[in-house]
Amino acid sequence: MTRPPLASELQAVEFPTLAALVAGGARTRLGRAALRELHPWDGLCGLRRLKQMELGPTWSLDPGALPIVPFDEALDEVLNPAGWPQPEHWRQLREGLRSLATLLRTARGLEWPADQPGPEGTELGIDRLQVTADLLPDPGPVADQLARSFTEDGQLDPMRVPGLADLHRVRSRCFQAVSNRLQRILRDFPDAFQEFNVVERNGRFCLPVRTERRGMVPGLVLDRSSSGATVFVEPFEAVSLNNDHVEADREYLQAVQAFLRDLLEGLRARRFDFERWHRFQADADEGLALLRWSVLCDGALPDLGRDRLHLLEARHPLLLPNVRAALDLDPLDHDAVPLTLELDRERPGVIISGSNTGGKTVVLKTVGLLTALARSGCAIPARPGTEVPELATLHADIGDHQTLIGSLSTFSSHILHLKRIVGQARTGGLVLLDELGTGTDPKEGAALGIALLQALSRRQCWVLCSTHLGEISQWALRHPRFQNASVQFDEERLAPTYRLMVGMPGQSRALTIAAKLGLPRSILDHAEKVLGRREQDWREFLRQLEADRLRLADETQALKEAAAAVEKDRKILAHREEALRLGQEKFQRESAEKVQRVLDFIDHESKRLVRELKEKHKATEPFNADRVGTDARERVKTIEQIARTELRAGAAPPRAQDLPQLREGGFARHRGLGVEGRIASLKGDRVVLETPQGRRLETRAGELEPIHRGALGSESPRRGSVRFRGDAEDIQSEINLIGRASDDVDTEIHRFVETSIAAGQKFIRVVHGHGTGRLKAAVREALKGHPGIAKVEDAPQNQGGAGATVITLR
Repeated sequence: MTRPPLASELQAVEFPTLAALVAGGARTRLGRAALRELHPWDGLCGLRRLKQMELGPTWSLDPGALPIVPFDEALDEVLNPAGWPQPEHWRQLREGLRSLATLLRTARGLEWPADQPGPEGTELGIDRLQVTADLLPDPGPVADQLARSFTEDGQLDPMRVPGLADLHRVRSRCFQAVSNRLQRILRDFPDAFQEFNVVERNGRFCLPVRTERRGMVPGLVLDRSSSGATVFVEPFEAVSLNNDHVEADREYLQAVQAFLRDLLEGLRARRFDFERWHRFQADADEGLALLRWSVLCDGALPDLGRDRLHLLEARHPLLLPNVRAALDLDPLDHDAVPLTLELDRERPGVIISGSNTGGKTVVLKTVGLLTALARSGCAIPARPGTEVPELATLHADIGDHQTLIGSLSTFSSHILHLKRIVGQARTGGLVLLDELGTGTDPKEGAALGIALLQALSRRQCWVLCSTHLGEISQWALRHPRFQNASVQFDEERLAPTYRLMVGMPGQSRALTIAAKLGLPRSILDHAEKVLGRREQDWREFLRQLEADRLRLADETQALKEAAAAVEKDRKILAHREEALRLGQEKFQRESAEKVQRVLDFIDHESKRLVRELKEKHKATEPFNADRVGTDARERVKTIEQIARTELRAGAAPPRAQDLPQLREGGFARHRGLGVEGRIASLKGDRVVLETPQGRRLETRAGELEPIHRGALGSESPRRGSVRFRGDAEDIQSEINLIGRASDDVDTEIHRFVETSIAAGQKFIRVVHGHGTGRLKAAVREALKGHPGIAKVEDAPQNQGGAGATVITLR
């Protein structure tokens, strides 16, 4: 798309200043050049937005994954047939290609959301950086080749290059030989020399000899100092050594030249690859520069539509502290006031009125600049939800166009500019008119301004116009495609607030400002009489309208805050209801699981009890019915106790009114730790719990639950078959069954497990020894199916090995 001749219009809204600042964020020559040329009609808006959307997530998380190290100068030397890179160029090329390899790897991994379309005017299968990166070869091998041949500062390292290493060693040996010989001569004839250094003249090494002592060092004179006090002598005994060094140096330099020529020929053979790498780096650099701009202005990409101009809390970039600092501008003495404005195709025009120095021109420039930036593919400082329409043309009549060279007055220059706007404005174009109707008779100026606005309205342009003429504001009240707006004015401070208020016209307040500045009261009174009653009524109407607007704005803000509070409470209640629902579902699920475990356990134990009774009845030894009955009742009680304990643990928690209250001297259990004890003290919300072992735990009352118990630890201890340990080992308790009959351990094991569960144990151990294995099998059979057991396994070797069983409790 060709660029319209609208450079002056973009200049009027200060677009070139911001474009230069955006371009300054690029690091490559091509990236800067591309951004310097950006404008709303270059057809590249979609591509620029695509780059930012593709690179943005990775750049925000890890900028180092997208390195940009330019190698523009080095590439010029490499691709120029007559070029000869210097060490700095080799270093730059190596680092640039190395960073490019990282950039390509990152770009190949960029993912595009499957449900997100590309920006308008782009094709995701062609224009994405990820697609281009997949098609490019890897520059890593070239960077590695340069790294193997050159040092970090770009100097050729002959010891890394086959064929050069031997020649470099020969040259070094020759240099060392001639240097040693000359150093010996320096030591032998110290009075003959001006200074004790070996110097080089015309590629040969020599000594600085005093002129008056020339005869002390026989040799060839290679040069003289400018003062004539020193002659540079190559001693005869060093001539052959110098010849050897000159020859070795010549061979080495010829080999270096040949190596560099071969290297350059190989690189130039890949000219097409280098050009594509360079172009890809510039494209990525352009996208990253646009992302840096979005951070600088604290902005984002707006929505691009067709039928609505909607700015939400937008700010002029040149009023932002970070932008002003980047441009070396002085900071402002006030913050930028956000601008909110909404226009659509039904009402595309707005007439802005109000006092002088109120910010009307800033509003026009803000709308024009942000629209141009957005349609160029740049982020703008506005809240998400901002929408910018297509920008067919941009015209701005802002400022004084008076010219002495052309003999044009201010009014004449405005008329010529307006003539050009009417002739060039297209449908969907944006027209900014500052101080419409000024420079001539107010009535004629108002009539001319209204006619111009009518013409632009029929052209279906977006129109923003500022004026001091009340007739234009009154006309906008009656026109369906225009609306009034004003810049707010603080009556008490007699100062503008720079806030745009859409929906009501404003007043110039010339008399009010003149009074503040000290104009005599008699003059002001006469001016009010000249205004006439009708004009005074209009101004009073506007004043009352503005007061009502401010009152309604305050009431609206209060309602918004109240609605926000209600919404917050609603979300809290919804969250609590959801948590309660999830808790109930979890409780029901866990209860069902526990009931099922108990039923499975009862079924298993009852079947095993019947089986054992049948086996004892069939036994050859005398059948003791009393003993069998006693054992059966004991087993049934144990099963019943286990079932009640398990079901009680899964039952719904009692209601608050059914729980006993915490009281000093009573007993309680810590919900989280499971520690039980007597309440030693109760002061407010703080409770001190004393355990039966004498330990004291200080906690909050809400973390305890009262329990019924006469005295902790008053229960009679079990017999010595169960031993509890006081240390903090993994196994807290154990039972020793060695020597017991295999058919007489079920009851004892169940009691031991239940006691351990009640005591809060996690790991317990049953010692049964190795023996014949029958006792171990009986133990494992007795533990099978118990709902409180999570795992049963042999003990570690240092705790009994296969002669003991370790039980992990739930």
